[in-house]
Amino acid sequence: MYAGIVCILWPESHTAPMRALFLIFGLLSLPTVEAGEFPGGHEALVAVTTDWIANDQSLHRDLIEVTPPDRRIPIASCQSNLAIRFPFTNNQKTIEVVCENPSWKRYLRVKIEQQRFAWTFTQNLIEGTEVHPDHIVYQSIDSVRPLEPLSQEEILGRVVSQSVSEGDVVTPDLLGEELAIFMPNRHYEAGEVIRLEDLSIERQTQNASSQPVTLWPEQTVIAKKQLTPGHPIEASDIEIAERVLIAKTTIVNGQVITENLVESKLESITSYGPQALTRVEEIIGLEATRTIRAGQRLNASDFVAADLVRKNETVRLVIKRGALEITVETIAMENGKIGEQVLLKNPDSGKQIRGIVIGRHEARGL
Repeated sequence: MYAGIVCILWPESHTAPMRALFLIFGLLSLPTVEAGEFPGGHEALVAVTTDWIANDQSLHRDLIEVTPPDRRIPIASCQSNLAIRFPFTNNQKTIEVVCENPSWKRYLRVKIEQQRFAWTFTQNLIEGTEVHPDHIVYQSIDSVRPLEPLSQEEILGRVVSQSVSEGDVVTPDLLGEELAIFMPNRHYEAGEVIRLEDLSIERQTQNASSQPVTLWPEQTVIAKKQLTPGHPIEASDIEIAERVLIAKTTIVNGQVITENLVESKLESITSYGPQALTRVEEIIGLEATRTIRAGQRLNASDFVAADLVRKNETVRLVIKRGALEITVETIAMENGKIGEQVLLKNPDSGKQIRGIVIGRHEARGL
């Protein structure tokens, strides 16, 4: 700062206070010059350049990325105001910084993020408030983090899943819907069947931190863990169950399965593999390939088709002709499984005849 010399002539009529006041006004009217000082350094250059771009383009600093020059290139201090500009027309990828005292010039690379727009809340809202048109506004935002865009139609009519403040960006995790949820009316132990008619149905705001069951399965449902009344049933609380076949008594290797050897038990479908047997019809007439103890689950791999008719054994052959039914005791000439044709012999006449195996020691005529 520098000052000129002021000469003031005082009329004799002026008092001392008036003279002091005139002196102050005279000093304030002197011309002044301030030199802008830049301290130097790469970080300072990036900071001052970023501030200039933000002010020139009316952008938030977070949207601007200035790449500093090579560390090997010194950035000296500057005793004059830095001259900053975009040197190329229609190009905002390069910026020029010039210092006059001492004289130096640097070019920096610039990356400017596109201005982001999103729906934001216009006021504070508490959890459970339904969003109306006057609650939101579409405007530019400063956030540079990735956002999932939402349309106005996706926002209006939904409810706030947690309290929000004015200016908060509307994001999916802040919105919920009133859903029908299922509440147990009593305690349930793990593995116990849960019937829809024994539950209460209530409406509740959807919360991103929970996953309540909103559509009750058509299959048989069992509790996966202990459930208490008054707590919404979540997807992790239940599982689908189905009846599978287990051995009612010990089945020995090679034994042909009959209905009195098996029974069904309700089990979670996730606890057994794809080979689990579920229908008695699937197993009758099969032969066990291993010994299965009572209570063990029956799998398809435990059985093979059995020879229900064996060579030289007596076979009861049933022949039907209209309403007439004839039963003949025959001798099997070969082994046969269920549904297979076997050659049989009438021991009285010696005549051979073919039949289809329908059970243990049983066949029907063709």
